[in-house]
Amino acid sequence: MFRAVSVTWKRYWWGTGILPDRTNRIEDIYLRFYNGNSFEEYVDLPLHQASQLFEIKGFDNNNPTVLYIHGFIETAQQESVQVMVNAYLEARPDTNIILLDWSNMSHGSYLVNAARNTKKVGAASAEQLSKLIDAGLSIDKLQVIGHSLGSHVAGYLARELKTKHNKTIKRLTALDPAFPAFYPDGVVMEHVTDKDAEFVDVIHTDAGGYGAPVRTGTADFWPNGGKSIQPGCPRFAPIPLSDDNLCSHWRSWRFYAESIRNPEAFPASPADSYHKFRENQSPEVGMVYMGSNCDTNARGSYYLTTNAESPFGKGMEGLYHKNKNSKNKKS
Repeated sequence: MFRAVSVTWKRYWWGTGILPDRTNRIEDIYLRFYNGNSFEEYVDLPLHQASQLFEIKGFDNNNPTVLYIHGFIETAQQESVQVMVNAYLEARPDTNIILLDWSNMSHGSYLVNAARNTKKVGAASAEQLSKLIDAGLSIDKLQVIGHSLGSHVAGYLARELKTKHNKTIKRLTALDPAFPAFYPDGVVMEHVTDKDAEFVDVIHTDAGGYGAPVRTGTADFWPNGGKSIQPGCPRFAPIPLSDDNLCSHWRSWRFYAESIRNPEAFPASPADSYHKFRENQSPEVGMVYMGSNCDTNARGSYYLTTNAESPFGKGMEGLYHKNKNSKNKKS
């Protein structure tokens, strides 16, 4: 009925990480429910058996549920998944944390395979999620979080759930949604938008690089301006998809995971641009928290600064940029 381990793995060609058998079958999408106290304690079930989630020991329908969706060429063992899941397990153990493992369909050519598969994966997931909701899963307590390509899977999932099944996700969180093939609007695929859920919050950390170059949610957060190079990331990282090269792109999930542990780590100030944020004499006015405890009444763009290493959050000091306006504040 359930699998205890993932599908057969091979090594990435560059010798790090693990790579699943590269197929494009919806049957190879799994839900991984973490039902213990550690990242290594989980139960996997095929997506088409999603209704059996209620039978798994540890799943509590009275608790909030988070569905996390990984990005391009990632697997269930990826650092991004591990960091996010551990944050919930350790800081919010009363959350049902579930991974949508679409690793088989997230590999191969980005444009020809993975990006195009976001729509297929989203549609298939929406169908099963609709059945789960009909069976009793509380949609009011459900949050969908996606990183990079996973943000667009989340967008397709929520859009399909809304238009075909008449069910609207309350909150969708997009962590540096993938840029190539999705922006400008509809160039190849449709990107996640503020219309996909009641509230869509977006964290931009590599805008114009791997991440979306423009506003795309209900509330968009632009830490350190939202672009690379994020503080603490290497200035020279020419090898595509290397850890150094992805550093800024990965900051989005690092920030979010930290916010799960410390909800007030990232106050952010409303502004039309990073320049106007830096010149603002009263950045605390209208501020909201970026991350897990984001106010769902937030609208527009928000800016903040972060530290170069963990802990990244500066608290209220993150509202004040190093300029003449912050002479009475620490930076």
